[in-house]
Amino acid sequence: MRFAISYVSSVNPNLTETQIQEVLNFSRNWNNDHDITGILLYSEGNFFQVLEGEKELLKTLFSRILIDKRHQNVMVIFEKEVSQPKFEDYQSDFISLDSRFEPEEIDVYFSQIEKLNPNIQSSVRYILNKFTEGIK
Repeated sequence: MRFAISYVSSVNPNLTETQIQEVLNFSRNWNNDHDITGILLYSEGNFFQVLEGEKELLKTLFSRILIDKRHQNVMVIFEKEVSQPKFEDYQSDFISLDSRFEPEEIDVYFSQIEKLNPNIQSSVRYILNKFTEGIK
């Protein structure tokens, strides 16, 4: 049985945009190498993440996130067992007006929500909408 954790957090204001991009890149590579699926998005000083994977690995990873000085005000959206992976791989991106972001990719993130348990879709959709305000 796979496990899923979703949270939002504020980024440490001392991080540069380059350091944030390094976090996104490292997370994508590490998670894909460890069979963790989901998404990590950054927008205007906040991270939004959904992680899916083996329960003990995710619990260990999340405990590291909770003490990581790059994150502040971590708020858990959900932690639960999932019968099947909802995401095909692990993705990370900036959600901003920055030229690195491809606006058509927003639809990919929203389509992933439809794969989640209906009981949590509205919460995740609300947060993702907040992340993408001003982009659509």
